[in-house]
Amino acid sequence: MKKLFDDHRIPDVDLTGKVMRTLHAKPKEKESFFMKYKVALTAFVGMMLMASTGYAAVQYHSLTNKDGEVVYETKSTQEYGKTESKDEIERYKVFYELKDKVLKNGEAGLFYMVANNPNHETILGTKVTNFQDLSQLRDKITDKSIKIADKVNGNYTFQKADVIFKNAQEVNPPSSEEKKRVEEKLRKQAEESNKGYAMMPVEMTDQLSLLNVTYQNGEDEIVVMINNLSGKSAPIGYIDEKVEFKQEKVQVKGVEMLHTEFGPSQWHELKWVYESPDKKVKYAYSISGDLNKVSKETLMKLAEGYLE
Repeated sequence: MKKLFDDHRIPDVDLTGKVMRTLHAKPKEKESFFMKYKVALTAFVGMMLMASTGYAAVQYHSLTNKDGEVVYETKSTQEYGKTESKDEIERYKVFYELKDKVLKNGEAGLFYMVANNPNHETILGTKVTNFQDLSQLRDKITDKSIKIADKVNGNYTFQKADVIFKNAQEVNPPSSEEKKRVEEKLRKQAEESNKGYAMMPVEMTDQLSLLNVTYQNGEDEIVVMINNLSGKSAPIGYIDEKVEFKQEKVQVKGVEMLHTEFGPSQWHELKWVYESPDKKVKYAYSISGDLNKVSKETLMKLAEGYLE
């Protein structure tokens, strides 16, 4: 899926129709899906197992910067125009399983699958890097403006982090001619190997794409997610209208933020966007947790620390 989901088909979004369909899937299907998407979906765990109530007063909001420009917005999944063909669904199902087997943590590769690929397309995949050591994580993050706390809310301590770094093809995309040449090369390799696929390793960079940090107090968790949006247009978070949620705008030290509560699960998140003065650097931040354990006011207080 790209960026959040390390999937090149999806634009700058937080959620897709595939995610929402999974909310109503059978238990085994859900388990398999969320294992594959655990990094991107941690902040949305509260959306699982919700009732389809058709909430009457659903409102979608957007965030603007100091110049009044939209830097983040939420919309209904009905406005997400991309539809997947049966070929795409089957091909990507195989791809995710294959990527988990072939790639090691922190590696990237360009894959060509023979089956269900009428347009002879390749898929660029990256596997997350896992950290349990905070000092190692801090050393690996080159942008030192990104804050990674030892603790949050007093007694929630660093537990782990899942990181997606950008690969070389994301940082320096190949020309259309080079892309076509590589596609043909991989296609030939895949067809001749009788494996059903071919893969070309892709070099990784030290540029952050997504950082997902879990803080734990006993069995309770607070999750901080930082998504690199530099050079991209305003991302869109798609939420299914059938999901019970409440969303409101709040302000923390003059910064617009979105607070969203997700239905019976009582999981909630606070999201905002940081922009550098020249607007060349942009990160989306979110802090989330159990509403019964961590209040909205607490999330806002935690956000203050990231604004300093």
